[in-house]
Amino acid sequence: MFGLVTRRRHEQELDAAKAETARQRRAAEAATSRAITAEFNRDQILRQLAEADATNRRIDGRNKALNERITALTESNPECLADLEKQLAAAREELTAEKQRGDRLQERLDDAVGLPRRGPIKDSSDWQPANQKKKAGTS
Repeated sequence: MFGLVTRRRHEQELDAAKAETARQRRAAEAATSRAITAEFNRDQILRQLAEADATNRRIDGRNKALNERITALTESNPECLADLEKQLAAAREELTAEKQRGDRLQERLDDAVGLPRRGPIKDSSDWQPANQKKKAGTS
């Protein structure tokens, strides 16, 4: 009415304003803390990426140099290349022979246990002693 405020109302409004100020202060402090942490993390990541980039560049240069040396050695010594090709051909022949041997052994094993490549399975009583032949007249 005349702009007068009771003491109780004044204290309530003052307490509310102080609570809001405290809330705003906590929010500002939390934001400042997060910003400091983010800046620290960003600096750390940038440093790590720079180190990784330098390492990658160094390794790339080393790989190129080694590749050039290998190429130069191969081109400068055709006898070495021919020898390597002979070794590779021999290894391939050996691999083919071993595959054929393995296939033959598998066939022999299958035949031994009654699993022929074609036709029905043979009588299994040789390797399954508990297997009994069916009696005539039962199904």
